[in-house]
Amino acid sequence: MLWHVVKRELFEQINSLRFALAMLLTVFLMLVNAVGHIDEYKTRQAAYGQQVSAYSARLEQNSDNLYKLVLNGPGELHKSPSPLSFCAHGSENNLPKFASGKRAGWGMRPDINETTYNVSGIWRLKYSGFPPIKAKDIFPVFLKIDWILIISSVLSFLALVFTFDTISGEVEHGTLRLTLSNSVARRTVLTGKFLSNLISLGTIFMSGVLVNLLLLYLSGTLQLNAQEWSRIGGIFVVGLIYIAVFIALGFLISTLVNNASTSLVILLLVWVIWVILVPSMLGTIMSGLNQPSIRYGPSPVYFSRSGLQERYIARGLEDEAPTRERPPTPATLLWAEFLNEEAREGARLHRAYLNAQINQIRIAREINRISPTAIVQYAVESLAGTGLQRHLNFLKNVERYAGEFNDFLIAADRADPDSPHVPFVREGMSDKPVSFESIPKFRDQVRLEEAFKGAILDVILLVLFFVLLFAAAHVSFQRKEI
Repeated sequence: MLWHVVKRELFEQINSLRFALAMLLTVFLMLVNAVGHIDEYKTRQAAYGQQVSAYSARLEQNSDNLYKLVLNGPGELHKSPSPLSFCAHGSENNLPKFASGKRAGWGMRPDINETTYNVSGIWRLKYSGFPPIKAKDIFPVFLKIDWILIISSVLSFLALVFTFDTISGEVEHGTLRLTLSNSVARRTVLTGKFLSNLISLGTIFMSGVLVNLLLLYLSGTLQLNAQEWSRIGGIFVVGLIYIAVFIALGFLISTLVNNASTSLVILLLVWVIWVILVPSMLGTIMSGLNQPSIRYGPSPVYFSRSGLQERYIARGLEDEAPTRERPPTPATLLWAEFLNEEAREGARLHRAYLNAQINQIRIAREINRISPTAIVQYAVESLAGTGLQRHLNFLKNVERYAGEFNDFLIAADRADPDSPHVPFVREGMSDKPVSFESIPKFRDQVRLEEAFKGAILDVILLVLFFVLLFAAAHVSFQRKEI
């Protein structure tokens, strides 16, 4: 009986004008998305290739002296553009494109025994060059035609158009009374109508996706590996769950009223509030709360470094310069202790400021999840390798690489028998060249497990939205007088 209801409803849906118009609209938007992505992705990929080449050239230039690598490090580490950015461009333009690494602080020129001794802090991640990250920058935006726009706005609206008269319209025309006069349970009718609508909208969504991917493939832009195809599959499933949420919403309102026009007005009002107003208003409100202050003038790192200098000067830092003697002199060890502590403290302060920004944004995102539109954006961005979650994974990759790079420097210094082996003092480390091929290179990539892990919470929330709305529609339909 269930599949009889599904086939009957599906036949009516497919032969309706709204199905044809919905198909044309979705396919057209997917075509626009593909055409816009082709040139944009090629441009971004070419720019990233130039940045990687410049990064490799800096490493090779500094490889003629190990201590030059200690001072200058690998420089800026750039985030690779996601090949799935056509699915979720989202907030990419408002997020940093690289992590900056520079020397720690400014050079010192202490006078030791009437001789000027030059010293500079060692390379570390400073995250400088980051534009201020504001909460409003990572909330849903509808300025680019990507899959998020098509799923969150267009398909959700079509779901309401398909379902506003599902129950109320049949009540008006008396057809529901005839249907229920047969030996068919109400839950069977509701489930059959739900499945037929999901299949109809899923077919429209799938058609648009296939046209989009085919055009990108024929253009030569789409060259994906197995894990990227898996993430596209995940995005499609998330889109179906989101559509199901709005189908259930349409059913709920349609069961609560007896007039199709009333149902449509209520659903349009809910759609505007839920899809457009709530994400935008919450993003604007939360962007003004708890923003970490931006200092103008001397930074906390400057004051921290000044305090360290005073403390180490009191211990005799400026009494004697480090040397290449073996075993290391107390002065060499003291300078090494100062440089290492200064670098650790500077890195801690820079990381604390970054964490303050990230935590503020996370709080705002948690509140914004009362809207399924925000939820689907976060889920699709995680799977597509764009947005905030992708940026956080990029920072993890950067920090992991920074640790590997420092470990390499220490290992290369230990391999030199003429070095005093005192990191990271100029006189305490090797000044011999190192093999460019042996230097660890930064490779940024999206890991499949990180993409799905970042999306799992949002998928669960979407499923909960659907379960609650469909359960409410079921209860309302069971109690409705026909």
